Amino acid sequence: MKKLTTLNNGIEIPYLGLGTFLAHGDDCAHAVEFALRHGYDLIDTAQGYRNERQVGKGWKASGRPREDIFITTKISYGNRGYDEALQSFASSLEDLQTEYVDLVLIHWPDIQDFDRTIDTWHALVELQEQSKSRSIGVSNFTIPLIERLLETTDVVPVVNQVEFHTFLYQQDLLAYCQNKGIQIEAYSPVAKARFFDHEDLRKVAQKHAKTPAQVMLAWLVNHNLVAIPKSVNESRILENADIFFELDNEDMQILDHIEPQTRLVKELGVFDD
Repeated sequence: MKKLTTLNNGIEIPYLGLGTFLAHGDDCAHAVEFALRHGYDLIDTAQGYRNERQVGKGWKASGRPREDIFITTKISYGNRGYDEALQSFASSLEDLQTEYVDLVLIHWPDIQDFDRTIDTWHALVELQEQSKSRSIGVSNFTIPLIERLLETTDVVPVVNQVEFHTFLYQQDLLAYCQNKGIQIEAYSPVAKARFFDHEDLRKVAQKHAKTPAQVMLAWLVNHNLVAIPKSVNESRILENADIFFELDNEDMQILDHIEPQTRLVKELGVFDD
């Protein structure tokens, strides 16, 4: 299976990355360094995670050339707005010890004042024009919110990073984004490990001699989604990298129709289901 996919601006992104939500201090820096030394090329962070400095320390310690690593960060909800986004991004670059990132996202849309979201997008467009970010995208955007954004810009987001896993198979959003050329990137890709004992999931895992987490991640890749599982545990980081295997039609049918379907992340009033 391919380990890279191409975004709508021609930039390649790995299908697998390390998420760093809730990772802090030396644990975060070590996890980033370890992951980059053991099969990962994509590191995902955010201003709101308050660990960009540790991510910068970790990727530097890995010894990997900067051009071989895909680094993503996000403009936090508190830094939304044109000037605020630009100023905060400059601090992000300093903390990350890099002159550019490969992808910067709007972390959460402001549904109460969407003009602020549009202003933030205009700032991201400027960052891309200045080559301070190779790509720009969004996170936690529903179809109607993407539509509202696209009414104001000719620059289509390359990525929409959302909660997506076998127990939240957002088929309408996936089809819409694929039609627009927007890559879905899945956070919480193993559903916070809440369903590892599910009978159907374990059945598929046993068939392939894999763990439930590996099957959930492989399911995403088989659907051409980017996955960013988070961990600071070395054995789990290694386990999560062993996901590039084919699931057959029977496996995909089982996983595509698994129950229950439930959203685990509900914040900032964006999701009303």
